[in-house]
Amino acid sequence: MEGPHLGNSLVALEPAAPSNVDVLIDWTLDPIAQGPYKLVPVLSAEELRQAFLFGQDRQYFMIRRVDDRKPIGRFYWRAWRFDGPDGAIDWELNILLADPADRGRGFGSVVQRMAAEYLADRRDSRSIFAFTLMANEAERRALLKAGFRERGTLPQSRYPVALPKDLCILFVWPET
Repeated sequence: MEGPHLGNSLVALEPAAPSNVDVLIDWTLDPIAQGPYKLVPVLSAEELRQAFLFGQDRQYFMIRRVDDRKPIGRFYWRAWRFDGPDGAIDWELNILLADPADRGRGFGSVVQRMAAEYLADRRDSRSIFAFTLMANEAERRALLKAGFRERGTLPQSRYPVALPKDLCILFVWPET
């Protein structure tokens, strides 16, 4: 599924494509790239390839630094249709910065803000949200820096998302 090309002076989001999908798969299956707060999925490389290239509910992107075009991570938005008006989408954002040296440098905040602003301009958008484990202080700071507001722990009736066993914190973009 081809998606928009988004970018600014720091990062560019390149839609998942046959030319970059192998790197996205490698990162997704690598515990170092996943970092301490994400789980390596129980999917094969081929299942991930199908999801990244042809998934209907998610749009995957490679994150590249603009200055040197180095790929630094994976990002996706996922379309949920909770109990809202017909066709209204609640967008979930998810990010992975593969190299620990690139974490904490502002890339995650910039990507999530850029995506949220893009999605907020869509007429079918109802809300934009993200969540992270309570212990993930760096991601919590990144979401706040990106403009999200902390809204308490999950699960919540408004966002019935299946969660890991650990406590998660919900962040919501200002009303769309």
